[in-house]
Amino acid sequence: MRMNFPLLWLALAMLVSTPAAAAPDAPLIEVTRVYADDEGKTRFGEGALALAVTDYAPPAPSIAVSPRLPVTDLAIARLPVGWYGDWHPAPRRQYALMLSGAFEIETGDGEKRTFAAGSIFLLEDVAGQGHRTRVVGDEEVTVALVPTP
Repeated sequence: MRMNFPLLWLALAMLVSTPAAAAPDAPLIEVTRVYADDEGKTRFGEGALALAVTDYAPPAPSIAVSPRLPVTDLAIARLPVGWYGDWHPAPRRQYALMLSGAFEIETGDGEKRTFAAGSIFLLEDVAGQGHRTRVVGDEEVTVALVPTP
């Protein structure tokens, strides 16, 4: 597995390459990466965002929160049942937050993964071959797309 993360991931001390690398009591949110390797072939990578229990909105009880991540805007996309996008790179580096439905992503190395509501992944394959995406199941997909530097 490729272990060199983009500069943003290195700069955030609370981001770790694998859940096992975090402090034993740190809550984590898994984040799957879709990235292009040095030859431009897309692959999946594993990562996690470490959360810190904090008094985020007193007097409400404490919650586990990530560090603030730099983002530029937010788009909500809806993909109909049966939608299929053949090989394409991501239009920009962006987080995808699955809100409803499920779709499958295929990377250039032939691996396929399904992402359903509640999944979070980071699209970083802005150059090279890109990936394939298709809606699976009988429910349209709603996804929040959050660009990040």
